[in-house]
Amino acid sequence: MNNTLSPGTPGSGPVTIRQKAILNFSLFAFFLVFYLGAAIVQTPALKSLAVIRVFGIPFGLLMSLLIFPVSWIVIIIWYKKAR
Repeated sequence: MNNTLSPGTPGSGPVTIRQKAILNFSLFAFFLVFYLGAAIVQTPALKSLAVIRVFGIPFGLLMSLLIFPVSWIVIIIWYKKAR
């Protein structure tokens, strides 16, 4: 009796690695886009966007302040999904 799994069956090594790679790169891409977006909003070219008030705080400052909470959320998702 052959107990080996074929490469396309769920639970096999390459599929699990592929799923984890997709998760990791997706989380990285999400945070990268958010981080770069926050940095780009701070540029002089987008000053008019950065000074728009959101909840009484300028949008550029709000984006900067949200970098750490967003990174914590990404880390929590990674720990929960990457088991």
